[in-house]
Amino acid sequence: MRKDMSKIIVERPRSGRSSPVRPGRTRALVDDDGEVLRVSAREPRGRAPKTKYLNENLAPLRRFLASQVGRPWNKVYSEISEHLKPTSTVQQHVRDHVEDFVAVKTRMRAGEVQVTGRWGRDMSLQESYQRLYVHPRTGLLRENPHWKSWSTKARAEREEAEKLRTQRRREVDAKTQLHCLDGVWWEVRLAKVKLHKGKNGRATFAEPFTDAVKSAELSTLPPEELYGKSGVYAAELHKLSKTELKWLGLK
Repeated sequence: MRKDMSKIIVERPRSGRSSPVRPGRTRALVDDDGEVLRVSAREPRGRAPKTKYLNENLAPLRRFLASQVGRPWNKVYSEISEHLKPTSTVQQHVRDHVEDFVAVKTRMRAGEVQVTGRWGRDMSLQESYQRLYVHPRTGLLRENPHWKSWSTKARAEREEAEKLRTQRRREVDAKTQLHCLDGVWWEVRLAKVKLHKGKNGRATFAEPFTDAVKSAELSTLPPEELYGKSGVYAAELHKLSKTELKWLGLK
């Protein structure tokens, strides 16, 4: 493990110009966290602009832990402790992030690895958000075979939502949709909600309208989710016949 790991993780690289501030140039002063102290404050002439800030860059720690898969966790953690001392606030801050990547508190239950989260909740390895875990019997650092990145999970959730949407709603054109409501397919004709401004010219009001789907009590979803867009309502509702279902390839 690199001896300067704590600096790599919590210090942002130098950026900006390294030359002194030109006379008369004005820029905002910032504290150690990069927060503006006051607006349009003039720095002393000749002082170089601040180019180094504290920030979290956990990629080096993540790469180091990934490279230790297969090794005894006790040895890996001893190496981490050798370079990251708890007596240093910054280095302890880095140590605190280790369990973001490694499930350390594990045990066996019915032949399966169980993980105890930071808040004391027991969960299966499949539910764990950590990419690595310590096997409770061998003590070796292992990869979590069920782990998926946040982007992969988000993509899977979007695909599942799109699949459910397709099962519930089909687009025919800008004003016509097919909806499966309570196991029955309906043709829905959409209309725009008409708006007009109040007497003061600021407040906007919607003219009264009756949503055919809501009126028939076929759905409780909000319009944005039901129709996939806002500012519209179901002006007409038509139940599809068997012939229409067959022609449209619906069941």
